[in-house]
Amino acid sequence: MFGISFASLAIRFVFGGLAVALATVIASKLGGKLGGIFSTFPAVYLAALVTLAVDFRGQNLVQQSIHLSSGAVIGIIGCILSVAITAYAVRRIGFRRGAVFSVVSWFILSCIILALKHI
Repeated sequence: MFGISFASLAIRFVFGGLAVALATVIASKLGGKLGGIFSTFPAVYLAALVTLAVDFRGQNLVQQSIHLSSGAVIGIIGCILSVAITAYAVRRIGFRRGAVFSVVSWFILSCIILALKHI
């Protein structure tokens, strides 16, 4: 992913930001569990996937898409595990510490999953 252009980065920034903002508004309007579904919208992944076409063509585009998607699988597994852990942690240690714990646990779990994938 290091061979991407500034235009691709700008498109990802705008598309990803708008998608996150829209998902947040929808989630706040729907509330509860239905809103939670929208709060997990994969905006960053979709923005990255769509904008690969700006910098890559043909078989190279396919290979970059596969590479990106493999990383996304690792990230989502880490996300699923950290959401489950965070739901428990927020109840036990409060919102603020639980939110910090969520970010830290997601990062650690994703690194562990990545390491296991490469063993």
